[in-house]
Amino acid sequence: MTLINIAQGEVVSARVYKQYVGFSWANNYEVQATTNVTDPSAALQELSDRLVALERSIHLVGVIIDRVTISSYAPDSLPYNPDALATFPYSLSGQRNAPGEVLPLELCLFVRRNVNFGRDGRLLYRGCLTENDMAAAAFRPLLTSSAVNAFQNTINPWLVDGPGSVWRLVMASGNPNPTSIRNVAGLQVSEKISVKKVNNRYFRRRP
Repeated sequence: MTLINIAQGEVVSARVYKQYVGFSWANNYEVQATTNVTDPSAALQELSDRLVALERSIHLVGVIIDRVTISSYAPDSLPYNPDALATFPYSLSGQRNAPGEVLPLELCLFVRRNVNFGRDGRLLYRGCLTENDMAAAAFRPLLTSSAVNAFQNTINPWLVDGPGSVWRLVMASGNPNPTSIRNVAGLQVSEKISVKKVNNRYFRRRP
């Protein structure tokens, strides 16, 4: 597939790139078209804007949402096809203004991608937490209940419209084309804080 013609049921990959104090990383989403997309340019811009709105709401002030890339599910480099990749520049700061010292980037907000069947997925976000968000139990880093509620109350309104009028979040797997696609029924903030090295492959996303 290309991004010029997107049919109902096709899956695209979206990556939201961030920068903070000399580090850069990205989060990846799989998104499925819920109908034949009649205006791909407008639909892709809407998807990009919606993902940026979500990520700005949970990232701290000072974390820069640099850009979003959207590509066909199959890597656009196999073989390279310019019609299979779109880039949307932003350079916008996160909006979360929370008290306390910013926690190291290794400490990540853990959000479950709830599905109706099979195992839940996960989304890990770095650059979201401060020391005031953190509690501890048996030496394990956890979010306070007030932090869990604050993040969940931020995410819930976004879920009303989700990624846009012709899109839905999914969990897709298979190579080079998706052979398993599961609808994401919700996003649930966990009290668990995930610890990932700065160079962990989870955050190394190809542009």
